[in-house]
Amino acid sequence: MRIGSTVRPVSTPGRRIESVDVAIPTHSGAVLTFASGAIATVQMSFDVWEHRLPFIELYGSKGTLSVPDPNDYDGAVSVRLNGESEWRELPPVIRGFTASVDTDQLPLRGPGVADLAHALAGEPLRVGADFALHVIEVLDHIANGTRDGAVALTTTTDRPAPAKETWTA
Repeated sequence: MRIGSTVRPVSTPGRRIESVDVAIPTHSGAVLTFASGAIATVQMSFDVWEHRLPFIELYGSKGTLSVPDPNDYDGAVSVRLNGESEWRELPPVIRGFTASVDTDQLPLRGPGVADLAHALAGEPLRVGADFALHVIEVLDHIANGTRDGAVALTTTTDRPAPAKETWTA
């Protein structure tokens, strides 16, 4: 972990200040080991102004899955299996949420709202408090963990059920 710059300019339209003093780490990384045996390398940074890297890529023994910016909730998910010479786009699991909306102006959070609506209607939660607590513990250990090796977690959670196709335009 580190602080990349002790002062950051504020670029938000209508801002009231021109800069903020930075007092917390703005770059961190971790290696996560899952109960299944899978591992993940995580890099999180506010110190990168522009990049051309993929947002999320999953590497496995059968191939690679490349996922677009998770903040937009749409975009192509691509796969290239071991032995294939080209990437191919996978069909969406749920329809996009931005058919008539400019995502640069309004990033949508449709799946989260749909999950909330289902919960309010009495359906079981896809992710509940145990999931939230586990995520918070992971993030806390990344932010405050040791540099000397592995950190054992005290929480666990089940894998969430897939999202339902419920969107209507």
